Amino acid sequence: MTRSIALLVSAGLMLGAILAFAPPAHTDTGAPASGTSGTTRNLAEELQALVDSQIDTLSDCPVHNVVLLMEGPAFKWKGAAGLADGESEAMTPDHKFKIASISKTLTATVILQLMEEGAVSLDDTLEEYLDASQVDPDSLHIHAGVPYGHHITIEQLLGHTSGITDYMEDARFIADVLEHPDVQFSPEKILEKYFAYRTNQKAAFPPGKGWQYADPNYVLLAMIIEKATGSTLQAQYRERIFDELGMENSYLEFYEEPRGSDPFSHAFFQQVDINRYVNTSFDWGDGGIVSTCEELNKFFRALLQGELFEKESTLALMLEAADRGFGGEEYDYGLGIMKRVICGLTFYGHGGAYDCDAYYCLEKDISVCMSLNQMITHGKRDKFVEQAVGIVGRWRQELR
Repeated sequence: MTRSIALLVSAGLMLGAILAFAPPAHTDTGAPASGTSGTTRNLAEELQALVDSQIDTLSDCPVHNVVLLMEGPAFKWKGAAGLADGESEAMTPDHKFKIASISKTLTATVILQLMEEGAVSLDDTLEEYLDASQVDPDSLHIHAGVPYGHHITIEQLLGHTSGITDYMEDARFIADVLEHPDVQFSPEKILEKYFAYRTNQKAAFPPGKGWQYADPNYVLLAMIIEKATGSTLQAQYRERIFDELGMENSYLEFYEEPRGSDPFSHAFFQQVDINRYVNTSFDWGDGGIVSTCEELNKFFRALLQGELFEKESTLALMLEAADRGFGGEEYDYGLGIMKRVICGLTFYGHGGAYDCDAYYCLEKDISVCMSLNQMITHGKRDKFVEQAVGIVGRWRQELR
């Protein structure tokens, strides 16, 4: 989604919203109590200083609010800074936020659970679940004039090797979203846009012959989940993940009622307040979940410690796919999960368009979850995560 939003600039579609600015506030719930070691206290202070330093309300791409959670073998810390709504509400570490494409890992987890149950197979093709009235395989994927939709498998959707390209690359989609904020999307309406913009005729390669990240892969996977289970995507998230792990503040935005008592922070695209001016119901199985750092941390730790699958081989399958050499500049991509090397350590997790990340290093038992709630930060997110992990790395030996 980040790539496509950039098209707004060239298309001249920027909203002229000028938001009021205020001095940043900060909250640190990781401050040590009386009797805590000086090492832990210094770690908390250094992490909070890093969080505070991310606030920048005066640039063209302001960062109004920040949240960070770090957990390791002998510590857990979370802190926040700034204003959750960009105006007056102090940001806290427990604020909810749009997790965007981090949602893909939860969608992939449900698919792999269904695989374990025998409800789906990774070799199954789309047409085994979706009839022509929902998705016509003959027109779904056309490369060099040849239709390949009949050959697309669940595994290819999970790993972004289907060759399908993204309707969010089209400036017309962004224009529609901005000009019609009251329009509630549905899976069917999302796919209508995919075909209306002739995205289906712009497939990058035949299925299985390359790698290209594309949101429609996960819209289709979510449709398969609903067909295979006979229930809604949000019900499957809740039954299999949210309720199982006690994620009381997590929910699929626009498709179910908000959950939990924690407040909701605002995301921004440059100076545009997305929560106020954009209906993001077009994000579904590909990016529609709202959660908190605490609950995302709980999810990725449970997932990567094998608690969400019956078989160890299922998690291995999810992760080993990241060794195929597919992915972006900063990561390798498995089945709904990213593999990144941060400060020399291997982390698994996922990132989202609102400059949010959730990652866990199983080897060292270190996790990081953060959000800058700003879509355009010119690499600030990666530097922030590297600095946070680096701080923890320097203190880790003393904390043991």
